[in-house]
Amino acid sequence: MIRELWRYPVSSLTGEMVDAVKVSGDGMDGDRRYALVDVSTGVVAHPERDKRWQKSVYVRSRTATDGTVEIQVPGHQWLPVDEPQLAGGLTAFFEFDVAVRPYERSAHESGETTFAVDRYEVSPLHLLTSASVDHLQSLHPAGSPDRRRFRPNIFMEAKAGISGFAELSWIGAPIQLGEITGKVIAPTKRCGFTIIAQEGLESDPEILRNVMKFGNRNMGVYCRPSQEGLLRVGDVVSLSD
Repeated sequence: MIRELWRYPVSSLTGEMVDAVKVSGDGMDGDRRYALVDVSTGVVAHPERDKRWQKSVYVRSRTATDGTVEIQVPGHQWLPVDEPQLAGGLTAFFEFDVAVRPYERSAHESGETTFAVDRYEVSPLHLLTSASVDHLQSLHPAGSPDRRRFRPNIFMEAKAGISGFAELSWIGAPIQLGEITGKVIAPTKRCGFTIIAQEGLESDPEILRNVMKFGNRNMGVYCRPSQEGLLRVGDVVSLSD
């Protein structure tokens, strides 16, 4: 069953929980529309590689009722991504020149002409089960493998009897997400983002070390919907044989 639905309007920032959301073969509507970039180079934020960006997870992003993406820098009010004051707040927070730019795949929405360049292949829906989180906790009892570290779109409550990094055995399987059919297409390979400190969570390198050791660096899966539809919290998730 779907326990939580998460959307990340701006890559690398804290996202938003939603009760229901439209999805298609391209993924979740409104997910990862924008990115932060280093103005001097045009390079998209890499928190897992560049320490200058590791504070990004303390910056929040959300989608307003009219569809506008908004950002909140710590200590500041929410501002639309095209608000001139926002760049100044971001630059002061990160201590170098930062801008918000749309990904080219969002060009039809934004009307912008300067785009952020994708730093990874865009995947559809990212699914993570409570079984995987519980398993990681059992491997690392002193740690806090909170699901927020792994940034899933869909956080699923696993049925009784499902244990371990269970979803890694689902690759290639047809999947039913509420009213939407699809397919599990690939495992989710983890990076250093999982160990970065964020609100309520300390930096914890053992998180990634255990995923590497016991999951071959994988935890969670990517799913590709085969149709458009609406996902809701509480929807049942099931696999076909």
